[in-house]
Amino acid sequence: MYSFYFYSKQFLKILERNNEILDLIFSIDNLRTTYIINPQEIIDVGTNNTSQVNGMARLQSSIKQKNIKVLEVVRSMRPNEVYKLINSLISDLNLFDSAFNDDDNLIVSLKEFPDKHTDAYSEKQASHIFALIENTDRIAKSIKALKSRALYIVQKSEESDKKSPIDYLPLRIGADQDVPLIEDFVSIFTDLEALYNFICFLHKIDSEKKPLIVNQISTGSWYTELLGIKQTIISIENLLKGIGSFIRDYITGKIDREKFENECKKAEAFIYLMKIAEENGIKNAELGVFKKLNPFIDNLKKDTTTIVEVNEEEILKLRRLDKLTLLDNKKKRQNLLENINLAIEEGDKKFNNDKTK
Repeated sequence: MYSFYFYSKQFLKILERNNEILDLIFSIDNLRTTYIINPQEIIDVGTNNTSQVNGMARLQSSIKQKNIKVLEVVRSMRPNEVYKLINSLISDLNLFDSAFNDDDNLIVSLKEFPDKHTDAYSEKQASHIFALIENTDRIAKSIKALKSRALYIVQKSEESDKKSPIDYLPLRIGADQDVPLIEDFVSIFTDLEALYNFICFLHKIDSEKKPLIVNQISTGSWYTELLGIKQTIISIENLLKGIGSFIRDYITGKIDREKFENECKKAEAFIYLMKIAEENGIKNAELGVFKKLNPFIDNLKKDTTTIVEVNEEEILKLRRLDKLTLLDNKKKRQNLLENINLAIEEGDKKFNNDKTK
């Protein structure tokens, strides 16, 4: 499991990454409230035949105008694009948390959306528009509730952060690795502190006077915010980000330890560290960096690790599809999508004619 803070941050990133399809869903859902009928409109229908006919005609005209507004939003994105974006969102959610599987209500509603969007887009029958609105209502309520919870957790967590000492910067590191044992958890911080102390040494900084400080820890899967002297934190951040692709290849077995170290030596951040060491008269700095870096990297070399983040940037992302069935190519949708581009010009003309009536 993720720590609550790290989980929430990752979930919010997924929403941001899929904002195009979510904006469409929320835009349709926002029009749902326009269908609420004022009770006075029903009273004004009257009781005799003529007033009833006229009253119902007004209500139908009002609903038709509302349908036209919904169709304008629906037609802002073509069905084939909707299908692609929904698949991407479903994949992101499931790969992020296997609880978002085929049995999850949100996933069920998301998988229904492309069909309902296509029906409303191509056939323009009122019943299809209403079905689409009901679907977007379910999706929007679920997403809003999850987002609200995530924002609350992030806000409360960040409110509890300590102020950094002068000349200190934060180093935020998180992973989805399950760390149930105290021994393993302590080992991660011991390795990070050893790396920090050695890079302080390269910068000619006394790490006893400028120690690494723990500002925040989340357990389960682990997340931490550490505070350290500016020059050293910048060097560690740049180093980890600069060798991220080599870390991935190493822990997946594509390259061995020797190849990993040789590739790291070519990274700009590593070269910069060696230059600092040379300027400060420190010899064999390469060996020292790897002696402190490798134990930390080895801590990540576990089957449970699929994502590592350093100061809001993913340096490692290894995701596996888990218990997810992506949208099926149903015959109905397939036929509609094959014909939709041929019919689009004619459909647009009819739609514009409807608006002028």
